[in-house]
Amino acid sequence: MKVDAAALDAASDEIFAAALDPTRWSQILQSISDASGSYGINIVPITGRFPGSILATESLAGAMEAYFDEGWNTNDFRAAQLPRLQRQGMMLEQEYAGREQFETLDYYRSQARFGLRWTAMLGFSSGDGQLCFVLQRRIEDGPFEPEEQRLFAGMRDKLMLSASVMRHVHAGHIGGMAEAFDMANVACVFFDRTGRVTTANGKARRLMGGDIDIARGEIRARRPEDTIRLNKRLQAIVGTGAVLTDNPVILLARTGKRPLTVRFQRLTHSLPDIFSQSVAMALIDDPDEGLTLQPKVLTQMFGLTATETEIALLLAQGLSASEIAERRTISYETVRSHMRAILGKTDTNRQTELAALLARMRLI
Repeated sequence: MKVDAAALDAASDEIFAAALDPTRWSQILQSISDASGSYGINIVPITGRFPGSILATESLAGAMEAYFDEGWNTNDFRAAQLPRLQRQGMMLEQEYAGREQFETLDYYRSQARFGLRWTAMLGFSSGDGQLCFVLQRRIEDGPFEPEEQRLFAGMRDKLMLSASVMRHVHAGHIGGMAEAFDMANVACVFFDRTGRVTTANGKARRLMGGDIDIARGEIRARRPEDTIRLNKRLQAIVGTGAVLTDNPVILLARTGKRPLTVRFQRLTHSLPDIFSQSVAMALIDDPDEGLTLQPKVLTQMFGLTATETEIALLLAQGLSASEIAERRTISYETVRSHMRAILGKTDTNRQTELAALLARMRLI
């Protein structure tokens, strides 16, 4: 037996420390790897979308990169064994694969390039899905033994408790953010790593109903094409694991009102995505409520004159050039001249782009 039972128990106790200090995960995984006689360890989702980053020891960096680059995360033959893993809680490689599979399956040929073959997999829950704690051994190390597997039962219990603690702590943090946005009169909706809604603050819920709603964990718009565009953008945000520089505003049409504007933002935090209650949020603005930008902000940011600033705010509220001319008792051509200057200084090409720009500024 290659497992040092006492060292494994001590190392797995540190899992609770990682619940409060996620930066310790790398060190803890390495300690467990050493105590269990493993070559390395990784933690991956069993269900739902793979997050942008996977927890793994440095020894598995090359193998994990190849696993994703070669598409095994979506074409792993072992996926058929996941219901069994969820029932049993733990499973060894030799329970479902033998010499024939090792010699003929492309998956094992890929793993053999890194000298890997034998695993012990521990399944455990993480709120929005199931996770798999995978201990890996090299070909020459031989398989994990049943008596070693029994020593992992206690570690699995600690993983489940730690995952629950992390999600509750993070959920509390998200709840605090939602309340803060409510106090700022900004609507926000939070999403997990699969793109499902986890939290919507009071302001967001007040905007829902009728044309816009949340159904089965998904924001649904009146127009199907708006819903498709919204979800496409959301999946890009939650699927990359990174903050995207190209982040356009999504418009959601409403009956008899101007569209809601939606801007997604990736949440950055030290907690690994696989344990996070929420990984992204949407900030939603209702232009019918009027802009709250201070005129001096526009003047300083874009070098607008006082008159240009006032006209820019009226344009952002959806007023036409003729309506602005009437309100300010100036000629239509004068308004058009100011509009050209405003669009040039703000690097926008039309009134809708200007409105979207100012909406984003309000939400930052």
